[in-house]
Amino acid sequence: MKQITLNSKEFNQVLKNLQLENMSLTPSLQLKALEIVNSRVEITSDLIKDALNNVKI
Repeated sequence: MKQITLNSKEFNQVLKNLQLENMSLTPSLQLKALEIVNSRVEITSDLIKDALNNVKI
């Protein structure tokens, strides 16, 4: 699987989908999301909660 970047087509589609739902990610959350996705670990609700607790919003 290729690495996703801030400028990748896939990531821009995620941001667009969030915008359609009136949601957005701060730049720090964007970087954390990319770090998690590119780490190839299983993404669970606990992982997401932990990531949100460790990032300044």
